[in-house]
Amino acid sequence: MLGKIAFFEADDRSDIAADRARILPALRQHLQSSGQNAIVTPALAGTLGICFDADVAGEKRFLKTHLPDTAARASLAREADFLFRLYGKTIVLDRFEVPLPDGTTRLCLLMPALAPLAGPMQPADAAAMARECSERLGDWRPDNLPSFRQYQAFAGRALKTLSDRGLLEQASATEVFRLIGRLEDGLVDWPEAICHGDFGPKNIMLEGTKPRVIDWEDAFVGIAGYDYLYWLTFMENRPFLYTAAFGRTGLPPDIERAILVLVVLLKSYLAVCSGAYLKHTVPPQARVTEILELR
Repeated sequence: MLGKIAFFEADDRSDIAADRARILPALRQHLQSSGQNAIVTPALAGTLGICFDADVAGEKRFLKTHLPDTAARASLAREADFLFRLYGKTIVLDRFEVPLPDGTTRLCLLMPALAPLAGPMQPADAAAMARECSERLGDWRPDNLPSFRQYQAFAGRALKTLSDRGLLEQASATEVFRLIGRLEDGLVDWPEAICHGDFGPKNIMLEGTKPRVIDWEDAFVGIAGYDYLYWLTFMENRPFLYTAAFGRTGLPPDIERAILVLVVLLKSYLAVCSGAYLKHTVPPQARVTEILELR
């Protein structure tokens, strides 16, 4: 989530649609240069991704590249490393450089066309999948991976912005501040793990019948259990908040609540930065209150 927040905080952010249109001809040319018949069309997937659907020699494929900055490139390269460690060569089929007319290149990942889940995932399955990813990644820590303390720094800006704009009442802001402080005070006490950072329904896809967790661009070193709690905050999963918010991560309930409120705070801040909150049916105050009142 931090990458998306940083993108919308910036005044000089890239024009994603224009960049996608600029890359498309070069990508088609690159794929067809090997003599393969390739049809490539834009895919409006992800918040920041430059993505394409493709038919390469009769095979359905998905292509992903990055925005024109070194941080975005590094993030995509790191994502490929995550997918290889988790699933071998079954998800990233190829990674290659696409030359552009201005003399620059873009890293591109070629993947199979995965399918969405057939139905809603249950909390126990989501918790098990998040735990399995963490266990597979083990103690591996790629270079320059964001830390949980960076999330806490963004939380401070988020809390101030929502409060200043009147989107969060003072009593709620005070309790949110206390809970986030609780996380910081005991950070060394909670089990560390690599967290996906955007563990939601759209990032869990099927390779045949096998569920795969994709889009690791927001991965960070955080607290084991974070991803499951993050999963609960998606609108389609909100009913599970009332029955499955506590007791599935191994963390104390007050820490589970603190993580939930941190996620909702940052999601609300992202919506404000992007302007999306103007179309949301549930305002930030209501979302935060929902977490604070969970029993």
